[in-house]
This record gives sequence, C-alpha cells and structure tokens, in this order.
Amino acid sequence: MTAAMDIRADAGAQFPPLSPLEWKVVSLAMREAGEHGCDARQRGWLGRLLGQAHGFRPRLPLADPRLETLRRFVCRLVDRADTSELAPRLIELGFHPAQISAVTMLAR
Repeated sequence: MTAAMDIRADAGAQFPPLSPLEWKVVSLAMREAGEHGCDARQRGWLGRLLGQAHGFRPRLPLADPRLETLRRFVCRLVDRADTSELAPRLIELGFHPAQISAVTMLAR
C-alpha cells in the first residue's frame, strides 16, 4: 500500500516546476493582456496614433525566445485567441506538457 506522502513526492518528480523568472513572465503577460491587450499591432492606425499620443509604447519582445514564446502564449490565452501553434513550440523549447497545462488553467 502506498502512503499519501509517497504519492505527493512522486507527483512532484514527474516534471520540474516553472522557475521564478518564468512565473514573472506569466504574471507580466497576464497584466499586459488586462491593461491594453497583448498585441498592439492588431489595432488600426487610429488606435496606434491615439496610443502614441497618450504615451503607450509598443511592447518589445523579450530577449530570450523561450520566455517570449511563453509570454505570447499566455497573452493569447487571456485574450481567448488561438494558441494551437504556440503550444508545440513551447514543448520544443523545453516546457513539459503538464507545465503548459498549469499555465493554461491559470490564464483562462
């Protein structure tokens, strides 16, 4: 018979948790999506003009492609946009499917 402690210890060994930096990227993406939307390029020319007049700057991509892909994935989740091409890319970049599932549950 397996003790509850053994099950919990085994469940944590299946995949590594997200690092503190990765959680900061998730938080940043959720905040960006809540404030002005994630992708300013989707706005029309008038929206971009008014945004510049009010001091909004376009968001620059993160330097690390792994973290930038995570940020875009979370932004699209919050915006309820299609993420079908980003999930496989996250797996290619080293994220575990369970990590992607956890982020998905949090962002929706």
